[in-house]
Amino acid sequence: MGKLRYSEVFYSVQGEGRWVGVPSVFLRVFGCNFECAGFGQERENLISTDKMPYFTDPKADKNHPEAYKSIEELPVTPIGCDSSASWAMKYKHLQLTETIEQVQQRIIDLLPNGKYNEQEDIHLVITGGEPLLGWQRVWPELLELGKQIGLKNVTFETNGTQNLQEQFIEYLNGDGKDIHITWSTSPKLSLSGEKNEDALKPDVLLAMNKVDNSFLYNKFVVRDIEDFEEVDKFVKAYRDNGVKLDSIFCMPEGATFEQQTLTAKGVADACMKTGYKYSPRLHIDLFGNAWGT
Repeated sequence: MGKLRYSEVFYSVQGEGRWVGVPSVFLRVFGCNFECAGFGQERENLISTDKMPYFTDPKADKNHPEAYKSIEELPVTPIGCDSSASWAMKYKHLQLTETIEQVQQRIIDLLPNGKYNEQEDIHLVITGGEPLLGWQRVWPELLELGKQIGLKNVTFETNGTQNLQEQFIEYLNGDGKDIHITWSTSPKLSLSGEKNEDALKPDVLLAMNKVDNSFLYNKFVVRDIEDFEEVDKFVKAYRDNGVKLDSIFCMPEGATFEQQTLTAKGVADACMKTGYKYSPRLHIDLFGNAWGT
């Protein structure tokens, strides 16, 4: 029986990309290979990671008298990664480590009538952190349990840098072939603070194309026209290496409603000029990007 360390599991509506508006269970795993410190900052004047709110917040210390007791208590982070508590070691004490059966029971408790397909299909979204970083061995077990309660659609929200294990591909094309997989890849542009050479991995996406019952798309976080030029570079590199992209979305930078207001229209205008699809961040409009939503 596999075990999983994760930050939260909750029921909401998908706010981004291909399946916007679809009721979904979200499972957010712990651990990531990126920090994405650049979001929300001036490009030439970045605050270092050790000065970020998720490192300097005194209540993140479990020994503080007013320490956070759960992920849901954490404030929205306006700069850097908006899900930093799913990888920052300072928040490791807030994570849960459970067997896959225990995780499945939490999912059942969230689902209407305990099923994915009681009326319309409810999706499972596995996010992070980075869900393909060290956890691929447990996903077949979770998906097999999900099939027993009607699971048909799973989205992996990934940064597109972690190689798929052959055993996982074999499962998805074998016992898991009836589950439709959406690879929601969000390659990190330089806006994020990450380097292109670390973020651009065409071979990883080529392996995703090997999964028969799947859909692969890019979802880029952008701020202005400078970022769209970089999107063009990434898309060309993927296609030049044989990657089949089923769709390409551009999504405005911003972890808060106020930040979204500053970037959304400009991004939408640029999407109309370039032909890329615009992705909203619906959960920010509805819930303010709070944890557990």
